Amino acid sequence: MPSQDAEAVRDYRLAGKIAKEALAVARSSTKEGVRAIEVASKVEKFIRDSGAKCAFPINICINNLAAHYTPSENDALQFSKGDLVKLDVGVHVNGRIADTAITVEVTTSNWADLIKASKDALDCALEMLAPGVGVSSLGSAIETVIESKGYNPIKNLTGHSMERNLLHAGVTVPNIATGEKTKLSTGTVVAIEPFATDGKGSVNGNKAGNIYHAVGDRKLSDEAANKFLESVVREFDHLPFASRWCSGLAKDYDALIRKHWRHGNVRSYSILAEKAGSMVSQSEHSALILDGEIIVYTR
Repeated sequence: MPSQDAEAVRDYRLAGKIAKEALAVARSSTKEGVRAIEVASKVEKFIRDSGAKCAFPINICINNLAAHYTPSENDALQFSKGDLVKLDVGVHVNGRIADTAITVEVTTSNWADLIKASKDALDCALEMLAPGVGVSSLGSAIETVIESKGYNPIKNLTGHSMERNLLHAGVTVPNIATGEKTKLSTGTVVAIEPFATDGKGSVNGNKAGNIYHAVGDRKLSDEAANKFLESVVREFDHLPFASRWCSGLAKDYDALIRKHWRHGNVRSYSILAEKAGSMVSQSEHSALILDGEIIVYTR
């Protein structure tokens, strides 16, 4: 059973505060004509300047994209009028992670109801949090709220428990009723993230992205590649990282990442898109479950 001492709670609270502020920076920066890489660089710099570290690269997912898109170093992607943009930020303090997300619409307000559907579902799930609550009950509530708004939850995306230096720690929080018997215990840290869509309610990952994490340490015959992997682990531990973050580690960082991917030393995160090509909204908060207290520390 997980446990959290006073130092851990302080770290979570600080990570949550910085994540909330970073998300506000992202929201205010997401405007028509602005490049996604400008927002990513600004937000990630804010996190580092605040004395924390990025728990993962900011995800900036437009329209039918739901997760795992982060811009590359020279990415030309920019926001257009009417874009529905998911902004997902991760911060850690001493390895203790805050994960939070919002959806913003650029200039227009055509998707306000879809945005509200995921937000209301999140609020409902947070109200239910307590030691012993079942994850399927949370999923059922999320599903009910989203469907009551006339939309579909994305059934193959979930929230997740988190542990120190571990973004996905094994417990999942579904966005639909699953009948799963898992219950959340005291000391658990969990990120709840409903996704709503006007499409079929499922995503696929047919396209590689720019987010990776180190998963192995197989030695290669290329000593420069071995030193590069050592630097990646030293800089980012085993948390997700953006390929662009490696520009200071090696000039040919893209080629070295691909080499380690081929040998199984790094895993890539596929960009997840709604199968019908339909719009997606996301809302997310992180919470710490204690006896007698639920701390939603990114709110």
